[in-house]
Amino acid sequence: MLTQPMQEMPVPPEKVSVLGLPLHLSPDYAQWWRSRPQSGTHIITLNAEMAMLAERTPELAAILHGADLIVPDGAGVIFYLWLRRKKQHRCPGIELAAQLIEELGRDAQPRTLVFFGAAPEVAEVAAQGWRSRFPRLTIHTQHGYLNPDEQRDFAQQLAQWQPDLILVGLGVPRQEYWIAQHRHLCPQATWIGIGGSFDIWAGTKQRAPRWLRENHLEWLYRLYKEPWRWRRMLVLPHFAWRSLWP
Repeated sequence: MLTQPMQEMPVPPEKVSVLGLPLHLSPDYAQWWRSRPQSGTHIITLNAEMAMLAERTPELAAILHGADLIVPDGAGVIFYLWLRRKKQHRCPGIELAAQLIEELGRDAQPRTLVFFGAAPEVAEVAAQGWRSRFPRLTIHTQHGYLNPDEQRDFAQQLAQWQPDLILVGLGVPRQEYWIAQHRHLCPQATWIGIGGSFDIWAGTKQRAPRWLRENHLEWLYRLYKEPWRWRRMLVLPHFAWRSLWP
């Protein structure tokens, strides 16, 4: 009798430290996610700005330490790893989120997603693009400008929907706090904070050209397009300086 060869399980991500914060290294984060049982997953995309903020904010640091998967989103984090002879590709949150949506969209079983965040109508326009590609997906949307009563109503809806994937675009660190406060409502779901990804999917903003992204200069393009970010980006040279020391 012929037996089917056993499928190899993906290697668990290697866990390293970035300024005392956890980070996972893997050649294929989506593959690791596919291999997990449906037991709930919180994914955080780490960049230099978040790392420096967590260093002086114990509440954010605690959320990072409690996450299931932390991927290197920013060029500064890749630089930190390179100095320690750790080879790892950058994993932008928008690209990882897109991979997971595509995985669910191709699944034979109907899947439910939630897009939460951004200005009114933006998440809905972003969802329309994904629905056109994957008609089997059910995508609920909600903008990020809710008063306390609306927040309570939305939390009740989440508990009723029990979605497979929840993408939260409220910006750092607000989205991380919101996920930590609401994970218990959908314990089987995957949760990811994705910043301004809804705006890019909806076409209201553009990503940096590919050559800038591939050369770790996406942050420079964002500064060019949104010069008000200069104060926030002052942490980048500080992070680079800190990276030089063990």
